[in-house]
Amino acid sequence: MADQGSTIPTGVAPAGATDDERLKGAIAYVLTWLTGIIVLVIAGDNKFLKFHAFQSIVFGVIVTIVVFILSFVCIGAIVGFVCWLYMLYGAYLVYSGKPFRIPVVAEFVEKNLLK
Repeated sequence: MADQGSTIPTGVAPAGATDDERLKGAIAYVLTWLTGIIVLVIAGDNKFLKFHAFQSIVFGVIVTIVVFILSFVCIGAIVGFVCWLYMLYGAYLVYSGKPFRIPVVAEFVEKNLLK
């Protein structure tokens, strides 16, 4: 679920994000890694957009791999759909100005990709 903690790095807190930035951040989650890459390209130096784009890309790649593996036992589509609904929930939170952090993925993004 979304962690409402205060460990969001400086510049990523939604309180300082404009409506345009929140909209672009929400769009990053709609089609996971695909829209995440598009938002990453247009993000420039914006840490808020980069965080949400990278988080969407990393989670999307993980889900794509898991769904591919689980498709051999006929539950991949269900898992993929549930994960997509979770991403839409994240898009809603980001657009609403609330923090959205995917456990483990958010920490990975902060430590390895936001430098």
